[in-house]
Amino acid sequence: MQINFKDIIQITIITVVLSFIRYLFLDDYPILKTTKLAEANQVSDENNNLLMFIENLESPTLVDLKTAKLLYDNQLVTFIDARDSDSFKNQHIFSSINIPYDLIEQIESDYDLNYLIELNENFIINVKLDDYSFFIGLDNGDFYISKNIENIDNKSFANKNFIIYCSGHGCSLSEDLGFYLYNLGVKKILIYEGGIPEWINNKYPVSNE
Repeated sequence: MQINFKDIIQITIITVVLSFIRYLFLDDYPILKTTKLAEANQVSDENNNLLMFIENLESPTLVDLKTAKLLYDNQLVTFIDARDSDSFKNQHIFSSINIPYDLIEQIESDYDLNYLIELNENFIINVKLDDYSFFIGLDNGDFYISKNIENIDNKSFANKNFIIYCSGHGCSLSEDLGFYLYNLGVKKILIYEGGIPEWINNKYPVSNE
């Protein structure tokens, strides 16, 4: 019987390849475990860096699209739209809250915000603007803004850190509102300069409701 070395080599190669593929999917395979671990650590490090970034904020700070989206995806901040209500209703970043800069002085006056904040006592008020409303609260020195009172009651981390945006580069409403709130005592404020145009251009979540 003549030995066909070509067949033997082919069978050997196939056996080795199949064994290696099977080995790849074993839980104990170190390469895959290391890769999974690295990915998990990367996500963890990213979150920790974002948290440190927020915790170290001392005044309104500009952020780019990448940082804004990371904070949005990780639900670490509340987005605030500083434009007028008509612009907000037309289109806005999904889940954002509309606080028109043009109305902030009226809101402060109507609800005695400055007085309440100076008292430094816990409070929650329901701010009503035509057919739109949201809640503002102070709890142990932390300033909260949310559509839902439960988020303030539960001291939601995202609802005490804020990214303010408007109509993009050249629009100063976000900075104006940011510094106004900062002077009221709100410290964790970010300004997203790219605003709604850049957000839409990148096909990120928006709403017109």
